[in-house]
Amino acid sequence: MKENDKKPIIQSSGYNGKEPTRVCPKCGMEKPLSDFGFRNMGLKQNNQVRNQSWCKDCR
Repeated sequence: MKENDKKPIIQSSGYNGKEPTRVCPKCGMEKPLSDFGFRNMGLKQNNQVRNQSWCKDCR
C-alpha cells in the first residue's frame, strides 16, 4: 500500500449544515471535524488514519 492510499476513518456525532461535527471529550464542545487533527494508528491498527479525539484547542 502506498502512503497516499490511506483513507482516514472519520468519527463524527452530528452535522452543522456544512460539515460533520463531533464532541471533544476534554472541553465538551461540539465542533466541526476541521477543528480536529488526524493521527496515524501504526502497524497494530493496519496503518489506519483516524481523527484525533481532542480538538486542536485542547491538544
